Amino acid sequence: MENLLTWSAPYGGAALLLLMVLAIASYGLLLHYKARLTESQLRRSIRLAALVALPLSFIAMEMGSQNWGIAVLSFVWCIVVGITCKNEITRRIAGSR
Repeated sequence: MENLLTWSAPYGGAALLLLMVLAIASYGLLLHYKARLTESQLRRSIRLAALVALPLSFIAMEMGSQNWGIAVLSFVWCIVVGITCKNEITRRIAGSR
């Protein structure tokens, strides 16, 4: 654990590690439940990811150069969630034809 804290110190420290855990857990839950979600819920998940990631990355960038890892992580998480939801919606539309 100390090695992770040392590695993450220049990029956001313990906050970055906590956000990594939350991002991985939320993405894992999305992968598990995406088949059960309706198309509108998947679209809502895309919007929710953007609503979480954009302010978080803005705040991290305003806090200084020590937190750029948090900003990058939130953008990457938002993009991955959006692509995953879009692919599931596209799969359903192609399957219904």
